[in-house]
Order: sequence, then C-alpha cells, then structure tokens
Amino acid sequence: MNISTLSPKVGTLRAADNIVAEELARRAFGGELKPNDGLPSETELAAHFEISRASVRSGLKTLETLGIIERQAGRGTKVRDFGEWNFLDPQVSQWIASHAAPNMNILSDVFEFRRTTEPLIASLAAGRANARDLLAMEEAFEVMEANWERRSDCAESSLFTAADIAFHEAIYRATHNLVWAQIVHILRPAILLVIRTSNETAEELRESLERHRQLMESIRMRDPEAAHTAAVRILNQTCRDLGLAENSGNKEILSNSQAGDKPTISSKKT
Repeated sequence: MNISTLSPKVGTLRAADNIVAEELARRAFGGELKPNDGLPSETELAAHFEISRASVRSGLKTLETLGIIERQAGRGTKVRDFGEWNFLDPQVSQWIASHAAPNMNILSDVFEFRRTTEPLIASLAAGRANARDLLAMEEAFEVMEANWERRSDCAESSLFTAADIAFHEAIYRATHNLVWAQIVHILRPAILLVIRTSNETAEELRESLERHRQLMESIRMRDPEAAHTAAVRILNQTCRDLGLAENSGNKEILSNSQAGDKPTISSKKT
C-alpha cells in the first residue's frame, strides 16, 4: 500500500485515534485495499496523519478488534479476508453503508442475505402482523409513493430511500421474532446500501412501487404464500437493478410455486 494515496487528516473534529480507522476503513470497504494487502508501519501512518503513534495504534486496534486487519509482531499489518470481518457489528455495518458502494463483493453478499431471508420474513409477517405493523408499512409506502417522481431532487431522494428501508424494517418487526427484529436494526446501514444503490439504478421505479404494494396487501390479507412471492419479485428486480442477474452466485429466486413447496407459517398472538 502506497501511503501517499491516503487522505490526510480526516476531519479535524474527530478524535485522533479515529482518523486512521476511518481512512483505512474507507479504503478497505471501498475495495481499494484488498485482502492480504499490507499496511504502512505505525511510524509512517503517524507521520502522514501528523498524530502520535499511540493514536495510530489505537485506530489499528479498532480495526483489528473488528476483524478487518491482522497484526503480527515482526511481520507487519495486513487486511484480512472478507469472511473474517465482523459484519454484524454496528460500526462495520455503518462503514458498509458509507464506503462499500464501489465494492461489488460486499454489495453482493449483503444482497444475498436479503435474498435468502426476506421471502421467509414476508411469509412470517403475513401470519403475525398486527394493526400497528400494518400501519407502519402503509405510512412508509405512502411516503415512497409521494416522493418517487421527484427523486431527482436530493431531499425527495433521501425521503424515498428512508421510507423504502422503513417499509422493509416494518416487515421484519411484524414477525414478532426478537432475532429478526434485532438483526434488521444491526444491519440497517448495510441493507440501506443495497436499497439506495438499486433505487439509483432502477429504470422501472413505478413497477417497483406496485410490487411493494402487492407485498403490503398480501401481508394485510394474511396470505403467506402471496407475501413470499411478492417479496421474491421485489428482490428479483433488485438483483437486476444491481447488475447481479448474470452473476452465477446471484441467480434469480424462484417463487414457492415455482420451487414446488409452500411455506408453513405458524401464527403468534400479538
């Protein structure tokens, strides 16, 4: 790694030990730093950022704790494989949302998480959603619908994207399962990255809105199979919008009817 390509001080209001962590995270999550790439020494980083070696050491310790880098005495510091990163840590999830857009490996993995879980989540929600859950979905959908035509404006674009993730969060919460409710909170920034990126590239946003409406109505009508199918349709379009449709690791999902099985959903009192 060439230290001259690092950005200098990253915001004067940040604590000194955050400067190194933030800058190296930006490069790692953006794909500029690859697994097994070596990092500059503590002395070089301290000189570059004009901070103490103690601050550098603290920043590197943060990245090490999160599994992003590995430090070995006498052998230096290197970036670890993606599989070693602690993606469920809120800080890592936030870095994904902030810096991972150019890194299709990370984007693909986050989408794969959604692809494999959200049809099931939708099925569960159809059997368990209460009136409050349905209201949260409806309110989020109404904001999406009110702002989709004006998304060229930055403010409306932000409102649309925030409402989109609020819609999906409401479905996770409607399962009334503590694990799903917590995991969507932890992964919110990472899921936001996928939603934001797909919204930026979507050519048929009106059809996407209609798919969301169908998903909401399927849950309202307590139809798990229809909810599963509606979620699959949304994710298939997201896959195409992200340019992942031709990736053999991200083949379009089959609906339950196509796959030949139907979800068995148990209801909970809510």
